[in-house]
Amino acid sequence: REIRETEQEFGPAGRVLVRFSGTEPLARVMVEGPDAARVEFRARRIAAAIEAELGSAAS
Repeated sequence: REIRETEQEFGPAGRVLVRFSGTEPLARVMVEGPDAARVEFRARRIAAAIEAELGSAAS
């Protein structure tokens, strides 16, 4: 949901990439857009959502 909302917010002026490592329990979150503060906010929201989901899956 966070990825979809970020893509909708930035539209064609932005980009979202989430890539999971194949060898480590890590995910890389990259967000690009015209407003640095909004990019940082959205990247943190996506990362938090991934952490919450993976944390609940590991339980």
